[in-house]
Amino acid sequence: MKRWLLCALLCLFTTFSAISPIRAEDNASDRETLGLYYEPHDLEIAVATRSPRPLSHSAENITVITADDIERLNAHTLAEVLNTVAGVQVDLRGAPSIGATFELAGATSRHILVLIDGVTINDQLDNIAFTGQIPVQNIERVEIVKGPASSAWGSALGGVVNVVTKEPQKGSRFGGAAYFSGGERGTRDGRGELSGTMGSLGYYLAGGNLRGDGFRPFNASERSDLYAKLRWDIPENRGTVRLTLNYQKIGVEEGLFTWRDATSRLTNRQLFSTLSLDYALSDRLTLSGTLKGSRLDYNRNESLISTGEPSAFISNDEITVGGATLLTWRQGLHTVTGGVEYDHGKSDTSVSYPAWPDYNSAFSVRNDKWGLFLNDTIVWGPFALTPAVRYDLTSATGDHFSPSIGAAYSLTDKTILRAFAAKGYSLPRLRPEFRTPEKGWSIQGGLETSEIPFLWLRGTWFRSTAEDPTDRTVREGVEVEARTVPLFNTWLTAGYVFTDATSRSTNTEIPGVARDRWDLGLHYDDRTIRGALTGHYAWWNTPGDWGGKYKNFIWDLNLGWRLYRDRTTETEIFFTGHNLFNGRQYPDETFINPSRWFEGGLRITW
Repeated sequence: MKRWLLCALLCLFTTFSAISPIRAEDNASDRETLGLYYEPHDLEIAVATRSPRPLSHSAENITVITADDIERLNAHTLAEVLNTVAGVQVDLRGAPSIGATFELAGATSRHILVLIDGVTINDQLDNIAFTGQIPVQNIERVEIVKGPASSAWGSALGGVVNVVTKEPQKGSRFGGAAYFSGGERGTRDGRGELSGTMGSLGYYLAGGNLRGDGFRPFNASERSDLYAKLRWDIPENRGTVRLTLNYQKIGVEEGLFTWRDATSRLTNRQLFSTLSLDYALSDRLTLSGTLKGSRLDYNRNESLISTGEPSAFISNDEITVGGATLLTWRQGLHTVTGGVEYDHGKSDTSVSYPAWPDYNSAFSVRNDKWGLFLNDTIVWGPFALTPAVRYDLTSATGDHFSPSIGAAYSLTDKTILRAFAAKGYSLPRLRPEFRTPEKGWSIQGGLETSEIPFLWLRGTWFRSTAEDPTDRTVREGVEVEARTVPLFNTWLTAGYVFTDATSRSTNTEIPGVARDRWDLGLHYDDRTIRGALTGHYAWWNTPGDWGGKYKNFIWDLNLGWRLYRDRTTETEIFFTGHNLFNGRQYPDETFINPSRWFEGGLRITW
């Protein structure tokens, strides 16, 4: 291990050992800060340091989406949820569950780590995650870090999307929900969940099926999923043991690729499982451990449009096993989290061309990853400092050191200043021709305030670099979000993100990056009737030969009417109009966005 890494770790431990015995003041005042605009549980997040801390102590640019937010959107997949977040640009390519790429302030899918229950969803071969494949029924909240998060998670140069799943319902042996929606082009989504607690054992089960005929030729899709969680509460409130199982299968026709006389169908199966322990060793020390395993089975069949004959077959089989252990120590001013994790992955790929067998190929890759991380959250009155380091050793791409430091300062009880600097990296595609990781630095600064009556504002400036042996890219810009307090059950939301992404080797703008992004929303909720009119606009500034069209806002309308409600049961009918004004917004004519379409359905909870 490098000397400077040992020095950094020693400095942190030295700081930790010299801490004052005076415990930081209770976080009640932090919870009150900006609490007018957030529910209390939204104010505590874990994604930044891997241990819960108040959002007001986070120097990173973080957005939290809750299960209630997802329900108001009538969303089907994680991609649809991300598409509503300022700074996140999703290239929706058709009906729900169709594959969709996404960006975080110019950082592409390959630079963004997606987690469910702490398990990486990104595949090993291309290091990307299919967010259009992830159902939303089992999601309790989504935590989004915009910017490098490598000091906590390793390969996460562009950020992290952390999906936290629902816990078994307490206080009842049998609760649940049922959901059904139907819409144009054969779109239908059926889901259900059961949840309860018996003694010390809790259970949560969710499953569903989503399918549609698609909104352009050869664009049908079908997804099935099953999720299960068992939780055992250790006596005397010492902790919990959780077992999870997560299975998804999707079949997608990706459309017509007329420029190469081809159409393709993708079949993707994913299985994830975790066994985790959270245990309080003392009042100040908590032990957490996780064993995890996953399997990805991916097959792509391509056919010629002109003759219908098969033209290519690509298969990929991946297996990953690993685990993580971490300790969290709360003492005085400090909350220190340190741990180690290990992953062993292997990926076997074959490519065959029936008409050109000489070009057939097959290759296997292996990657063992060790990660050691340590971070601290030091809170002194209104000031919070978060130094962090992580060292990764990978068999495929060598070692990586990822430091970060951030600060948050509560200027008043309604205003927080934030600054953050971090070094990060992203694992490359593990294909033989792409084995060079990218690394870079990012600095951010921002302000969040509710000093202006009836208005919440957050602004962030960012500058991020990414480099490999062939190029160095720079992304910089600003992000602004605003939201009013509810007045007569009505509130407004707005967001704007400007991103300037350039290649320093060619001194030109990087095509395909959303340069301007606008989000507008009008919301209403009187606990019986709810509605949201939301609009999204992106300017990609792509080359003319891409055939992109993006001069229109895309407006969606979500309505709901709660027909019945008592202490334990609620019934709601809902309606969604997608792309109300038939706008066109896509950077590449190969993947045009769906035109106007409608759906409606019924949701029952008990």
